[in-house]
Amino acid sequence: MNDRHQGKYIPFRCSPETAETIAALAAQQHRPQSEILRDLVSKGLNASGAAVEEDYLYELVRKAVEEVTRPSVERLAAISAKATQISSAAFFMGIYAATQSCDEREQQRIQEAAESARALGIQYLKLKDRDIDAFIRNGAKQIME
Repeated sequence: MNDRHQGKYIPFRCSPETAETIAALAAQQHRPQSEILRDLVSKGLNASGAAVEEDYLYELVRKAVEEVTRPSVERLAAISAKATQISSAAFFMGIYAATQSCDEREQQRIQEAAESARALGIQYLKLKDRDIDAFIRNGAKQIME
């Protein structure tokens, strides 16, 4: 209820312990006791199924979907990680094969570039909330230098 003055006044009695708990919550949250009571009654009605708010239903559905899809998401992440390992192994095997027909100086140059790529790959795996495109551009510059 957005406008508390439009609400119905309902007096009720509670134990001294409950009154102390409500007073402590209000003091802790810097909110009036009446607001604390309204929130607690609303949550209690939702929890019992007597009243349902859209946000409450949305949260229930979101949690249920997350719980049901979690194993699939974890499995896809494991498959993706395995594909990355296989791709990396193929990359380094390609580097190895490419260096076999080169002279020592060229082999050394290719090995250095491969080592830079490996180091950048490790850094990439540690990224969280950084700009990945900028990271790749900077990494390509480093390898070319």
